[in-house]
Amino acid sequence: MHLFKYFEPARLDVIESGCIRLTQPIDFNDPFELKPVTSTYSIKDAMPDLSNTEEKLDSNNKIDKLPIKASSSDSKIKVNNNLFEEQQVIETTPPDTSGFTSKASEPKQGELIGVLCLTEEPDNLLMWSHYADSHQGFCIKFDTSNYFFNQKRTVEDDFYHLRKVEYIGQHPIKVIKSSKGVDLLLHKSDTWSHEKEWRFCAVLHDSDIVIECADSDIHLFKYPKEIIKEIILGANASEELAGKIKTIINQTPEFSHVKLTKATIAEKSYRLEFKSL
Repeated sequence: MHLFKYFEPARLDVIESGCIRLTQPIDFNDPFELKPVTSTYSIKDAMPDLSNTEEKLDSNNKIDKLPIKASSSDSKIKVNNNLFEEQQVIETTPPDTSGFTSKASEPKQGELIGVLCLTEEPDNLLMWSHYADSHQGFCIKFDTSNYFFNQKRTVEDDFYHLRKVEYIGQHPIKVIKSSKGVDLLLHKSDTWSHEKEWRFCAVLHDSDIVIECADSDIHLFKYPKEIIKEIILGANASEELAGKIKTIINQTPEFSHVKLTKATIAEKSYRLEFKSL
C-alpha cells in the first residue's frame, strides 16, 4: 500500500534532512480533536469489572479516582500509561445523553503524542489547496510496507504502526472503561471524510530532534529515505521548486529510485492529471 502527504513549497527540509515532524494533536486544524462527549450513560453495563466501586460515578467524578493499571518498567509503556490514566473507550453512535465536551484527556495526549497524518489520495483538489499552498507545493508518496511504518511492539500496541481514521456523523462519546486512548485520535467528523486519512502515532519522547518553540516544540523523527517512492509537484508549483527537488534527488543516492511527476489540470473535467518529469 502507498499513502501520501501534502507539503507547502517551503518544506523541502523533509526531503533533504530525512526527518519528518510528528505533530501534537493540540496543533491540529480540527478543534474537535481529543474532545469527546463525556457521559455516564449505562456505566454499569459498560464496565462490569468496576461494579463494586464504592463511589458512585456521575458527571462530577474525577476520572483519576478510578483504578489504573500499574506502569510497566518499559519507558514507552510508562508514557503510554501516563497518557491514558483517564481510562476511556469510544462508542461511535452515542445515545442522547446530557454529556459535556471534555478536555480532561486533551493536555496529556495533546502534548505527549505525535501524529503523522497521511492520505490515500494524491489527487484531492481540496487537500492540494489546504495543505500544499494552493497547489504550489508538493506531495510525497510513501511505501507503507517499509519497517518504519510497522514497528508495532505488541498485539495491543497503539503506537508505531498505521491506523485508519473512521469518519462518523456524531460527536464520539467517552465512557470510562479502558485505556485505548489513541482511539480518540482515530475518529473524526464525516465532514473530513474526503481526506481518507491514516495516522501513525508515536511517543514524542522518542523523537530524534526537538526544536524548541514558544508555543509547541517541533519533534522530528528520522525516516529511511527509501520509503519515498515518488514526489509530485503541484499544478501551480514554480520552476524554481521543481529545480530544487530535481537537484536533491540527483544528489542523494538513496533517492535514485524516486520518480518525479507534475500535476496538471485536466482540460474537460475537475481533476488532476500527472506527467513524469
